[in-house]
Amino acid sequence: MILNATDAMGESFGKYLRRKRKKKNMSQRALASEAEVNFTYLSKVENDVPGFSTVSESTLKKMADALDVDADEMITRAGKVPSDVKQMLVDDFSLIKKLRNRTGQSDQTGSKQANDESAGDQHE
Repeated sequence: MILNATDAMGESFGKYLRRKRKKKNMSQRALASEAEVNFTYLSKVENDVPGFSTVSESTLKKMADALDVDADEMITRAGKVPSDVKQMLVDDFSLIKKLRNRTGQSDQTGSKQANDESAGDQHE
């Protein structure tokens, strides 16, 4: 599952990554080495080059570790949902409704789908 890679502050993942790397006074080559990727690939990620925005979760975790950033934050800022969180949502769909209620969002599409499914059950 990939989300919009621009966060609520309007910062792309590449800009976020560059900001965190510079705050740590780390070169692209050093971070690339820690993350076990080519530094030219990292440069393209930081510059938001199309086709280079999808970074694997394992690479994101390595980057987070090297930059002393929370791995879940790094993964989420990259527009992904951490795999363990995805599994929690699959195991318990009620968590989605709880999150929506917490943020004040309605579940109109889910309610319509549930109504359509229950209507189908009545015809069987």
